[in-house]
Amino acid sequence: MSVDKKIGFLGAGNMTQAVAGGMIASGTVKPENLMASARSEGGLEKIRSMGITGTLDNCRVVSECSVVFLSVKPHILPGVLKQVAGSVTEDKLLVSVVNMTTNKEIEDLVGKKVPVMRTLPNTPCKVRSGVVVGYPGTYCTADHTALCKSLMDPLGLFSILPSEALIDVTSGLCGSSPAFLFMMVDAMADAGVRMGLPREQAVSLAAKSMEGSARMVLESGENPMTLATNVCSPGGTTIEGVYRLNRAGFKGAVMDAVIGSIEKTQGKEMRYNY
Repeated sequence: MSVDKKIGFLGAGNMTQAVAGGMIASGTVKPENLMASARSEGGLEKIRSMGITGTLDNCRVVSECSVVFLSVKPHILPGVLKQVAGSVTEDKLLVSVVNMTTNKEIEDLVGKKVPVMRTLPNTPCKVRSGVVVGYPGTYCTADHTALCKSLMDPLGLFSILPSEALIDVTSGLCGSSPAFLFMMVDAMADAGVRMGLPREQAVSLAAKSMEGSARMVLESGENPMTLATNVCSPGGTTIEGVYRLNRAGFKGAVMDAVIGSIEKTQGKEMRYNY
């Protein structure tokens, strides 16, 4: 489904590139209908190479675009919103991808009854295999939610959460986890190289194995541990690998990484239990 609206991004970093790149790749938004701002010309090079209009003027993005993505670091957001508040009107939709910032905080900073949709996309949105979760603000209507869904659906799995507080939980589960999974692919590839496979082939085989396993979870409806057990023959090679992962504390380490990321998002004091 094509969206015939001007879509803007305040910020031109990795998340903007991932979300805008997914919109372009899916045909949801044409490059000429996208605009992004940055603090320097150097920050716009990648965006412009994608066919997106780049500008140093945040107010221009807000004035010219119907939907504006807030895509800056949390500590920068208050200054940016103060700068553009005069250009924000109540017919705009602000879509926040800013971590650790609530809908109410954005509404208060803007000082108007503007619809805000807080979202959390992850970087695989760039290849249309991402996850986006969201929660509507006070002034978001069903139409605003539907518009946001039409923009985000082609990027992967889009889901409205039952409460805004759960976005912090998905920050660790979905936002941070691509880094953990990239590390898993790298470790698997290293093992393949250690045992004689060429590096490039080892990486592609490991990555495709992870992709296929994820699809089985999503499409089969089976519990992930049931799928794992199905691969383990008595006394076989897979159960030997599973035994070694368990002996090394694999599941606890993964849980600890996700929970640590969540607690960091929630601003909790870090606890180290080892």
